[in-house]
Amino acid sequence: MRCVLLTGGTVNNLHWLAGVLTKADRLICVDSGAKYAAALGMVPHVIVGDMDSIDHSVLDGFRRQGVVIKDYPAEKDDTDTALGLAVALADSPDEIIILGATGTRFDHTLANVHLLRVALEHQVLARVINEYNEISLVTPQQPAVVEGRPGDLFSLLPLTEKVTGVCVQGARWPLQDATFSIGNPYGVSNRLAVAIANISIASGLMLLIKVY
Repeated sequence: MRCVLLTGGTVNNLHWLAGVLTKADRLICVDSGAKYAAALGMVPHVIVGDMDSIDHSVLDGFRRQGVVIKDYPAEKDDTDTALGLAVALADSPDEIIILGATGTRFDHTLANVHLLRVALEHQVLARVINEYNEISLVTPQQPAVVEGRPGDLFSLLPLTEKVTGVCVQGARWPLQDATFSIGNPYGVSNRLAVAIANISIASGLMLLIKVY
């Protein structure tokens, strides 16, 4: 099952968003993320959050349609998106796609990227996607493949202090048994040399950012 978590960050291209949402088996909106669903005429299964940024006419409209509303107090330990992720994980999905998770609040963007580790701890594949990037994790047990055309961009950044045994094949700048460390971002802006690049690591956690 593919679960889509739609948050209230920046989404400029609603046509692009609609294309992603049509592939969802389950749609969970986080607070004002429901405004995007409403604009597209889509009905989420659940809306979760403290409801401090959603238009309440939108919320009431979805409530009348039988949408499950999980309302939390504004003063809480978890972010709304973290609460939404917990709801998504409770359904034991095969995959979670997080949309609307980036924008003008860099603190929220970074926090949302860190939620990929929470999904990993539940052995669920998760990705943060916007119109321009796809962000996922590479782990020792979960190597990655980048597919596209020669010249397409992708970047690798360590999420843990060190990532060892980094191997990249099929890229313009290949690597063999390399070590990445925080503060030395030399994995930015690599490019596909062929249609497919393979990425694996021996230890740590690596962020893979595919650039569209």
